[in-house]
Amino acid sequence: MVQCDATVTEADRTGPYRRVRLVAPRVAAGLSAGRFALAELGDYLRSPLFPAHLGATGFDILVAPAHPAATLLPGTRVNLIGPLGCGYELPQEVGHLLLVADAPHLPTLLPLISLGLSSGNSGQISVALLLSATSARDLYPVHFLPPSLEVRITTGDGSIGHAGSLLDVLPDMVGWADAICIATDPEIYPSLADVIRASRHLPSQLRGRRRFAQALVVPRIPCGVGACQACAVATRHGPRLACTDGPVFDLLELL
Repeated sequence: MVQCDATVTEADRTGPYRRVRLVAPRVAAGLSAGRFALAELGDYLRSPLFPAHLGATGFDILVAPAHPAATLLPGTRVNLIGPLGCGYELPQEVGHLLLVADAPHLPTLLPLISLGLSSGNSGQISVALLLSATSARDLYPVHFLPPSLEVRITTGDGSIGHAGSLLDVLPDMVGWADAICIATDPEIYPSLADVIRASRHLPSQLRGRRRFAQALVVPRIPCGVGACQACAVATRHGPRLACTDGPVFDLLELL
């Protein structure tokens, strides 16, 4: 972990998100999907920034227009503390990786797409994305995604893909996966866990494996080092801290 100033080199619009590129080699070197940096953006507390794309010297973030980082312009310097947290873990034996996201949280999972498609014993993991949004206008531009990525979309208004919830589609996809990485509104995590537990297609050795399904939980994270205890997350093993034990947790261990 280091504290340093990052430089904004690019800022533009990507679909419903604001894309900002930050150059900070010492922070970027330790980041991965689900890990984060705490940024000083003018608020009383620092804001966690999750990489949507990782490079050798920096990283891109994709944030909503209302996010405090959305106003950053090229040339701006941003003080960062990072890298922090424990991110997603891909088991060595994974052959089929399922990503589950809603539109606001999708950027957190984007690094796993390129990592998954370039990994595996045969040179490639099969990766599928189950993506939900309120409407087609809220979606990440699908043409930016690799053509080898299988994408299933659900929208609340039925403007594209399946009309309904990702919970409608997930049961058909669970049995295919060797690992599931999730980033959605945590309010639906209990329902997602129920689907996974109830799947009759899931082999027993996977159903019982720790971290078969990994989920992102991001409460307010004031310090990033576990000192303030303010980011406690309830689990079956007692409270855990999002900044040091997470923010990626075993979905089936969350309460």
